[in-house]
Amino acid sequence: MKKHIFIFLITITCFTIICCNEEEETVAPTASSIFTDISVATNATSISWVDANDLMQKLSNALSYNYGSALETETEKNLSFNSDTTQVNAQIAFKQAFQNVYNDTNLANNTLNISLTKQNTNTAGVSLIADGPGNTYSLITSVLAPGSNPIETPDCSHNAFGEHIDEVFDTDLNANVFRFFIHTTPDDDRCINFDRQRNEIKSYSPSPDNLLGIENEKVIYNWKFKLKAGFQSSPNFTHLHQLKSVGGDLESMPMYTLTARKSSPDRLELRYAETDTQITLDQTDLAPLVDTWLEVTETIEYGTSGTYNIEIKKVSDNTMLFSYSNNAIINWRPNASFVRPKWGIYRSLNNAQDLRDEEVLFADFNITEIE
Repeated sequence: MKKHIFIFLITITCFTIICCNEEEETVAPTASSIFTDISVATNATSISWVDANDLMQKLSNALSYNYGSALETETEKNLSFNSDTTQVNAQIAFKQAFQNVYNDTNLANNTLNISLTKQNTNTAGVSLIADGPGNTYSLITSVLAPGSNPIETPDCSHNAFGEHIDEVFDTDLNANVFRFFIHTTPDDDRCINFDRQRNEIKSYSPSPDNLLGIENEKVIYNWKFKLKAGFQSSPNFTHLHQLKSVGGDLESMPMYTLTARKSSPDRLELRYAETDTQITLDQTDLAPLVDTWLEVTETIEYGTSGTYNIEIKKVSDNTMLFSYSNNAIINWRPNASFVRPKWGIYRSLNNAQDLRDEEVLFADFNITEIE
């Protein structure tokens, strides 16, 4: 990845240098030229970035352009990076063919600089990788909460089936993966709640500190999952991932949730709750996400002025199937102690007729603190 980022940035830099050194014939505006003002502006004087994709996304979010009375297609926009990628120069100008059509009344706002800081991502993360059949619960526990119990399964109500998480070899990934079972009956929520079913793993208070998100910390959560062909969602909720705040009056409401929902068509929703009310930040049709391995990268900066970014890509060809980004969102609740991730399948039984027995596959969980 570092090699690809380096080549990407050098390519942009070289392109900029070549363009700047070429001698172009400019066309002077005429007396009949249209007077207007084109400009570039930014909402950030500095950007901290992880990789090339992150940098370009953040620049896209930070920059805005004004085309005056001209058309966007009559202008050209350029980004010029310095050699060590600590600064970018953003520019807008009229294309050569339109330089005699328009007279730009203010050239001073046609260019601006943004300072860039490459984040140190060398901090060792924590990984939970399937290693083959047997001792699955012990493996999960050894990583997420040694000596404790980070597993929430319906085993107690379905002893005859046995453990509801195991490991199998997957030929698509050519690797061992985790398999999460859920059955419409008799599975429930830990023999505590009977209107829902839960089979999840988590970090929580006994977990190592580097598995718990704290205020002013930036964390990357990365994992793979696969919903099998014919996957059926509840019209109420079928959660696949949550970030939950612990401590304070709002800890019962997840902060972020990825949930599948029966609809027309079925959809995957990204849900968010600043307080005790959830909203849908974005959603997408579920069908393209079924019967294929997906990789999720979720980056969150915890704080009252936080950031959030999530991308879901198809493993086979790296196609982007879903993404959402917000650079100004509240990611910390009053009196919270930490935020913890959860993965698995957690679904409502209020419309059990819409459900079937499911096997949801997960692989390669990674939690990395980068700041």
